[in-house]
Amino acid sequence: MKPRLFIFLVIFGFGAIAVGWVYERSLRAPQQRTELAIPQDIDYFMTNMNYRALDADGKLNFEFYTPRLEHYPHNDVSNLETPNIRIETDTTPWLIDSKLGEYQHANNLLHLTREVVMQRHGEDPMQIYSESVRFEPDRELVVSDSEITMINPQARLVADHGEFDLARQVYRFRRARTVYNHEDS
Repeated sequence: MKPRLFIFLVIFGFGAIAVGWVYERSLRAPQQRTELAIPQDIDYFMTNMNYRALDADGKLNFEFYTPRLEHYPHNDVSNLETPNIRIETDTTPWLIDSKLGEYQHANNLLHLTREVVMQRHGEDPMQIYSESVRFEPDRELVVSDSEITMINPQARLVADHGEFDLARQVYRFRRARTVYNHEDS
């Protein structure tokens, strides 16, 4: 084999490899690292946060978990992403899940929105569905001004407004429609 032909084939081979490499790189999607979006008007944010509130006697009043909390200092409010809340009562604890939440620190008030599910397990289980509820820990009160659906083994209730006094176990409804199951009573 002539040296000129050999050099030509080597150069041609390296050129083909280089063209193939450039072509392959152009087909790959560029992997860009996304920047963490931090709003400018917050003073802190936390991820995977557990918050526990105690009553005057030092007993657990309520606690919540959120994958992301953003605190806004100008109105002392924290936005919560998919919060899970546990409210302690003298009987069975209540669990509340939602897509969004807002905790007003000065008023000690939790406002939960979007696909809110409130449930109590135990002897008298109950599930409540709503689009918005407000939890006032100081009064042990949960209020929903949007339509609610309450389901337990004995009944299914739909109401325009619901108020749950957790301390006294008194529940009030406005414009309620109920289907009662007589077989379970």
